[in-house]
Amino acid sequence: MMNKAHRRQRGFTLVELMIVVSIMGLVAILSLPGYNRFMQSWNLNGDVQQLAASMRTARAAAVMKNIDVVFRFDMATNTYWYFEDVNRNGNRDAGEYLSAVYELTSGNRFAAHTLSSTRVTFGNKGNTRESGSITLRNVRNKARAVRIYGGTGNVAVD
Repeated sequence: MMNKAHRRQRGFTLVELMIVVSIMGLVAILSLPGYNRFMQSWNLNGDVQQLAASMRTARAAAVMKNIDVVFRFDMATNTYWYFEDVNRNGNRDAGEYLSAVYELTSGNRFAAHTLSSTRVTFGNKGNTRESGSITLRNVRNKARAVRIYGGTGNVAVD
């Protein structure tokens, strides 16, 4: 008799299991909009950090190789890249190194810039004549900027 009573207390009934699964599904559905907002902010922050890192890499290449390096971004295609301008003519010629072309994550875009053009040239000492910022914006209208300091060529995320 003790064995039968003990056997009845083991496990869960199907009804109890279905209630728990339903509650977990409801919690997942309610948390989905918050998760989407989080992922959009995460992607924007990642793109801003990668843009800044790419600019710093271009600056470091200019110093290491004692050449000019031109960083470019295209607001129409949301892409950016840099090239080593060995002959210092401002254009990429045959034989001059071109970095990978980076594209912003879907939903992010170049929103604005305060530079005179979509080109920043880092000199052989890592300096640049330009001061300004490049602003990225996501679909929720949240913005982050990368600032370039003229004279020193330092790059910072605002």
